[in-house]
Amino acid sequence: MEHQSMSSRARRFIDAIVIAVSVLGALAGCAASTPVDQGAAPERLATDIRESVLRVPAAVFDAFGNKLSADLLVTTYRPPGPGPFPLVVISHGRSVKGRADYKRPRFESAARFFVRKGFAVAVPLRIGYGELAAVGDPESSLRCDSPRYDVPAKVAAEQIAAVVKAITASEDIDAHRVVLVGQSVGGFATIAATAVHIDGVVAAIDFAGGHGGDPDQHAGEPCGTAQLRRSFADFGRRAAQGGHAVPTLWVFTENDRYFSPRYQKQWSETYRDAGGLVETRLMPAFGSDGHQLFGQGNDIWQPLVDEFLKPLGFTTPGVVAVPAARDGVAVDDETALPQSSLLSGYRKFLAAKEPRAFATDGSHWGYASGDDAPSRALAFCERKAEADAPCRLYAVDHAVVWKQP
Repeated sequence: MEHQSMSSRARRFIDAIVIAVSVLGALAGCAASTPVDQGAAPERLATDIRESVLRVPAAVFDAFGNKLSADLLVTTYRPPGPGPFPLVVISHGRSVKGRADYKRPRFESAARFFVRKGFAVAVPLRIGYGELAAVGDPESSLRCDSPRYDVPAKVAAEQIAAVVKAITASEDIDAHRVVLVGQSVGGFATIAATAVHIDGVVAAIDFAGGHGGDPDQHAGEPCGTAQLRRSFADFGRRAAQGGHAVPTLWVFTENDRYFSPRYQKQWSETYRDAGGLVETRLMPAFGSDGHQLFGQGNDIWQPLVDEFLKPLGFTTPGVVAVPAARDGVAVDDETALPQSSLLSGYRKFLAAKEPRAFATDGSHWGYASGDDAPSRALAFCERKAEADAPCRLYAVDHAVVWKQP
C-alpha cells in the first residue's frame, strides 16, 4: 500500500467519522432500525459509498407455526448528498448446506452499480442464515419429494417488507421509489414480495429465482416443479390484484445448475399468464454455472438492468463509463504515467489478465482484474486517495484512457 503522511491519515480518519455520523444522523427518524455496535465486530466499511450496518426487527412463523423473531442484519449504502434517494433492496440466495456459515452479505459490485444510479441500497441477512441460523429455518421447503413453498415465500416477503418499511422511514429515502432485486431463493422471495404489494415498490428484478435446487444431487431439476409453478401462478395473480402489478425483469442463463432455464422460462410465463408484468432475458452459458451470474457477471447484467429501469424514470447510468482510448499512447508505455510513484502498481496491472483496469488520482492508484474491473479499480484507488482528488480510470484492458484534468 502506498505510504501516506500522518496528517493525511488523520484527515481520512476524520472524514470517515464525519461520514459515519452523517449516515447515522440520516437514520435518526427511523425508529424501527438501529445501528450495529461496530465495536463488537470491527470491520472496514466502504466509506466512499457510505456503507453502514443496521438491525431491523422482524418476526415470522415457520411451517410448524412457531414464531421466530430476530433483528435482521442489514447492510446499507448511499450516494453522496442529502437525498432523497430511491431505494433498492437486494435479497440473497440459499445454499444447500452451510447456512450458519453465511457472512454479512454485501454484494459490493452490485451496490456500487445502484449507488452510481442514485439509489440507496439495503442488503438484509434473513432469518435462518449466518448469525440468525440458530433462530430457526423458516425458508426450508422441508421435503424434496413433497416440498412446501408457501411458507418460505411468505416469510421471505415479510422480511423484505420489514426492511423496506424501516429504511424508507428515513428522511433521505424516497419511499415512493423502491426496487426489489434478488438472486436464487432471493429472486423467488423478490417475486413473492410483488404479491404482497409493499408500499412504494415500483419494479422487481429476479436473477435465477427459484427454490428447492441442488446442483450436486439433481442438477437443474428443483424439487417439486409442479408446486413451484403453482407458487409463481399465485404470485402473478396476487400481484395483478387491484390493477397494481409492477414491472418485473427475469434474468437467467442457459447453464444454470440449480434451475434449468426451461423451468425459469415456464415460471415467468406462468406469472405473466396469471396477470403479472414480465420481461425475460435468457443469457448464454456463463462460466461453469450460470446460477452465479449476479455475483460474478456484473459486466453482463448491469447493462440489462440499466435498460430495464430507464423507462421507469431511473435514467442515470449505473455502468461505469470507460473513456475512449488516448491516441498515441501505448498501454505499456510507463513513461506516460502522471507520476513515477505509480509505477509499481501499474506494473501489477500490466501483469494481470484482461479484463483489467487501472485507476489513479495522479498520486494514488488502484487496479483490478476480472469481472467489474473498472468499478473495483476506482474503489481501490478511492480508499487511498484524498477526498478532494477523485480517482479516474487511467487504463482499461489494452488501452490508455487517461485524459489530463
